[in-house]
Order: sequence, then C-alpha cells, then structure tokens
Amino acid sequence: MGFLLIKILLLLVLAAGSGAFVARWWFRRHYEDVTLEYARAREEWQAWRHSFEERLAARPEVDLDPITDQIASVQAAVTELPPPERVNLGPLEERLEVLGERIDGIRIPAPPDLGSIDARLTAIEHALFPLQSRLDELTGAVRGLHPRDAAPAVPESAPAAALEHDEEPPAAITVEAHAGEVEDSEGLDDSPDEELDDDMVRRGSRNLLKQPALGKPDDLSRIKGVAKVMERTLHNIGVFYFWQIAEWTPEDVRQVEDQIEGFHRRIEDDDWVGQAVELAQQPSAIPRPKGH
Repeated sequence: MGFLLIKILLLLVLAAGSGAFVARWWFRRHYEDVTLEYARAREEWQAWRHSFEERLAARPEVDLDPITDQIASVQAAVTELPPPERVNLGPLEERLEVLGERIDGIRIPAPPDLGSIDARLTAIEHALFPLQSRLDELTGAVRGLHPRDAAPAVPESAPAAALEHDEEPPAAITVEAHAGEVEDSEGLDDSPDEELDDDMVRRGSRNLLKQPALGKPDDLSRIKGVAKVMERTLHNIGVFYFWQIAEWTPEDVRQVEDQIEGFHRRIEDDDWVGQAVELAQQPSAIPRPKGH
C-alpha cells in the first residue's frame, strides 16, 4: 500500500513539473511587450490633438454682429407695439345668464307609471292561456279528423281558422267569455288546494303547464338572469312557478333551452335551479301541488 502511494505521489510531481515546463514554453513563444506599443499610440494621439487645436485656432472668427442687430431691431419693434384693446365680454355674459335661467326653468315631466299597464297586460296574458290551450286541443282534433286537408299551422291571431270545420265555435274559446277572468286575474288565490292533473301538463314535457291553474304565478324575475321579457317567454312555454324550475333535471333544462333561442347554457351558468330551490321555500311562493 505504501509503495502504491509513493508511485502516485511521483506521478503527481511529474505531472506538475511537465505542466510548468509547457506553460513556461508557451508564454515565452507568445509573450509580447505592449509597453512600447502603448507609448507609441499615446504619442500619436497627442500629436493629432495638437494638430486639431492648431487648425481650429487658425479658422477665422464668426461675425455675429448682423444677428445681434436683427435681434435688437425685433425687440424694438415689439416694444413699440400698442397694447391690445380690452374685449368687452359683458353682453356675452348677460346672454349666458339668460340662457342659464331658461334652462333652470325647464321642468322635465316625470315618466309615467307603467306598473298598472304591465300588470294589466300580464292579467290579460294569463286569462288567455285557457283559450290557447283550448285552441290547441281543437286544432289537434281537426287535424285528426282531416289529416290531409288540415292546415299545417294555425296562427294565434286567427282562432277562427282552427274552427273552420266546426258548425258552431264553442263558447269556451270566445274572448267575451274570459272578460271576467281578465278583470279578476290579479286576485287569483295564491294558496290553491287543487292537485295537478295530467291534463294541466303540456304534452311531451314533465312539468310544463298549459296555464297558471294553481294560482297567481311566482315572480320569476327574482331569479338572477331572468328579466321581465324572459319571464314572459317562460310563461309562454309553460313555466309559472319556482317549484317547476326547482325540479328540472338536465334533460328538462335542455328541453327548455331548445325552446328559447340564443340562451344556451344560461340556465346552468346562472344556476336557475339552485336559486329556484331557495325561492320555492319562501312563504310567498306557490307550493308544489299534491299528487304529481
């Protein structure tokens, strides 16, 4: 073991000596004395500087007297100018005061209260729901009796066209028969005891109603994301109460979104179902009917 260590030590000494020899040889071949080069560059720089200063001193002096005379003449001309006349702004100020008094005297009338008109229109809309439901039933019956001759669609504005095959239109679908309902629709019972029949649910849906037969509709605009215009749209497709929205499944949500154009994913994003669950538990909300 000691012999091995001695050999390693000798190899290290040999390697160090070889490295020192190579380094000394390389520096001797590539060493250059830059002292003389630096002194020569310094002398050239000082010579060029003296030459430049001599050429700059040999240039003729610039005569600035003409410019000085011109500046003096401009100053004298400005000093001799008459002072500006003072503008009388009195008439303009008087006209502005008169104009301000007239503006203050303008009385903008208060906007009319459209709440009663909106409530009236809502009442008429709710009163016409039974008429629309009856009209849909009669239209389906006419199509079933005359599948070839029946019209493809019946406009809401022309109920008589749907009854062209009946000898006498039923009195239940006349607007006069619902005049009393229009007057009393605002006083509908908010706490109905009747059960929800299958006849009240629209065909092809789970809880979309044909009409608000369970009481006065809930204020759906209390749901975030449901404006008054959207509330009317929901009424048209059969949504009147918070408990309906609270029971929606993902399939019900897709069915409603298919009937509302340009409203994709708004129901999920605004969490209508979660809001409706909380609102349906309040005392003012119409409770979920029995037996459905």
